Amino acid sequence: MINAENSSRLFPSSEVVEAGGWRAELRNDELADISFNGTPVLRAIRAVVRDHDWRTLVPTVRRVAHRDKGDGTTVLLDIDFDGFGASYTGELAIHFKANNLKATFDGVAPAAFRSNRIGLVVLHRPDDAGRPVTIGSPGGGRTPSTFPLDISPHQPFLDIASMEWERDGTRFQLRFSGDVFETEDQRNWTDASFKTYSTTLSKPFPVEVPAGNRVHQSVLLTANPTAGTGGGTTATPAAAPQGAATQGAPVLTVLDGAAARVPALSISSTSGSGELLGRRIPGLEALLVELHPGTDAESVVRSAVEQATVLGVPLDVRLEVPSADRVPGLLDLLPLENVMRLGIFDAVSRVTEPGLWAVLEEEAGRRGFTGTLVAGASSHFIQLNRNADRLPKNAPALTFSITPQKHTTEIPHIVETLPIQRLTALNALRIGSGRPLHVGPVTLKPRFNAAASSGGMDAAGGMDAAGMDPLQPEPFTAAWLLGSIAALSIPGVESVSYFEASGPRGISGPGGLTPAGEVLAALAGLRGADVLEVDGTVPGLVLYPVRDGARTVLFAANLTPDRLSATVRLPLGLTHDGEANLELEAWTAVVHPLD
Repeated sequence: MINAENSSRLFPSSEVVEAGGWRAELRNDELADISFNGTPVLRAIRAVVRDHDWRTLVPTVRRVAHRDKGDGTTVLLDIDFDGFGASYTGELAIHFKANNLKATFDGVAPAAFRSNRIGLVVLHRPDDAGRPVTIGSPGGGRTPSTFPLDISPHQPFLDIASMEWERDGTRFQLRFSGDVFETEDQRNWTDASFKTYSTTLSKPFPVEVPAGNRVHQSVLLTANPTAGTGGGTTATPAAAPQGAATQGAPVLTVLDGAAARVPALSISSTSGSGELLGRRIPGLEALLVELHPGTDAESVVRSAVEQATVLGVPLDVRLEVPSADRVPGLLDLLPLENVMRLGIFDAVSRVTEPGLWAVLEEEAGRRGFTGTLVAGASSHFIQLNRNADRLPKNAPALTFSITPQKHTTEIPHIVETLPIQRLTALNALRIGSGRPLHVGPVTLKPRFNAAASSGGMDAAGGMDAAGMDPLQPEPFTAAWLLGSIAALSIPGVESVSYFEASGPRGISGPGGLTPAGEVLAALAGLRGADVLEVDGTVPGLVLYPVRDGARTVLFAANLTPDRLSATVRLPLGLTHDGEANLELEAWTAVVHPLD
C-alpha cells in the first residue's frame, strides 16, 4: 500500500492548458512540456527561490485562477516558498496569446533571509543539444551559438537578454526582463535540460534579502512560422516506433545479439543505526564505504567490515580528506587485503587533487595494496567535468556519483534523468580516454550538499536529513533502479553502486529486501551476462532481457502512472511459444524468467 505522501508524488494532480496554438501542463508551480502547434518548445518555466546554501525552498500553490479574454487566456498562481528557516511569497502570471506566451513573477520576502537566487528559470529541452541559437545581449549585440552536444562544464551562454532558435519550421524567441540571465548545462547533474536563469554567478552571493524586498521578472516566448510553412500548422505526429503494433498491445522484439553486459553491482554500507542486511546476495561485487571528515573513522570502518563479512564481499573505500596528512592514519585503519578499490577526494573540491593522489599512491604502495586506485569526483559529474584537466593521468579508473534530485523532487524530473545518466557516463569515458568507470554511490537524494557554503553533512558525517526519501521502499524505486542499470549498461562502465545495505536509504528493511533490493539481487547474480538487443520502444517501458548461458531473464519496468501492456517476441528457443505478455502496474518492475 502506497502511503499518502508517496501517492501524491507518484500520482500528482495536473492540468493541461490549451490556448491558441499553445499547449502546456500545469504541475503544481511548474508550467511543463510547452508546445506550439504540436512542436515541442520548452521543458518548463517556473519561479525558484534558493537559500544561501543553494537549497530550494519548497513551493506550495495556494490558489490557481483562470481569466479568459478576447485576446487570450491568463493563469494566475499564488505561491508560498518555505524551508530551511526561510520563506518567500509570490504570484506567477502566465498569459497565453495567439503567438506569444508571457510568464511574469512578482515576489516579496515576508522576513529577511540570505539567498543565492530568486526568480524565473527556463528549462530548455535536452534534444536542443546541437541546435543553433542566437544570443542577444542587454546592449543589443547578437551572437550566433549552439546548444552543446557534449555536456558543457561551464555556462555555454552568458549575458542574455534574448534567445532565438528554429524548430520544425517555426522561429522561437525568448526575451527576458528584470535581470540579466545566463544558461547552464543541467545535464551535469543528470537533469534532462539546459537551464536559463538569473542572477548571474559573476555577482557575489549570497545576498541579504531584507523583509519587504521585491522581485519583478518576466519571460516572453514568441512563435513565428518561417517562410513557406503556411502560417504554422500542427506538426506531423511522429511515426510509431519500429516494432510497435498500431492496434492493441505494442509488440517489442528481443533480438539474438548482445547490446551490452550487466555491470558489476554493489551497495554502500549502512550509515545509520538499525538492523543490518543479514543475508548474502550472490554476485554482489563489493560494499562501498565512504570516510568523511568529522566522522569516527574507526567506528565507520569497523561497521563496514562487519557488514562486508556478513555479505561475503570485499570493500570499495572512498576517502574524503581535508589534507594529505590524514591519509596514512586512515589507511592504517583499513584491512587492505580485503579492499578491492581505493579512491581519494579533497573534502572541499570533492575531486582527486594531484597532491592527494601522489600521497595515496605512495602510501598504498608502501603497504602492498594490490587493488585498484580510483580517481574522479565524490559528488556529481559536474566536478569531474570541470576538473578534467587536473585529474591524475595515470589513474587506472574514474568515478563520480549520481542523484536525480539535485534541483527538483518531482517524479517526471526523476524519471527523465535516466537517459542523461547514460550521457554523463559516456562523457566521463570520453574524459578518461576510455578508462574503466565505477559509478556511484547512486542515491535517490543527495548524500550531502556539495555546493553548501556552511557544510552539508549531518552530525554523523554522512547524508543530511534530506538524504532520506520516503520513496525508497516503494516499487517505484525498483522501476527507477532498473532504468538506471539499463542506462548505465554500456562498454566501459565496469561497476555501479546503488543505495545502502539497509535502513531508510537501503535495499532492505525489517521485512527483508525492498522491491529495489529484489531487482538488484536478481541482477547482481547475472554480472557480466549479455543484455540482448530490443527492436522497438514503448514510452515509459524499460525492457532489459539478460542471457546468461542457457538461462534468460526478462526484466521490465513501468515508469509511468498508468498500467502498461506489451507483447515481447523472443528468439527461438527462449520460450515454448516464442513470446511473453507483460502486464505492469504503474511504477513497478518485474523479473520474468523464461523457459
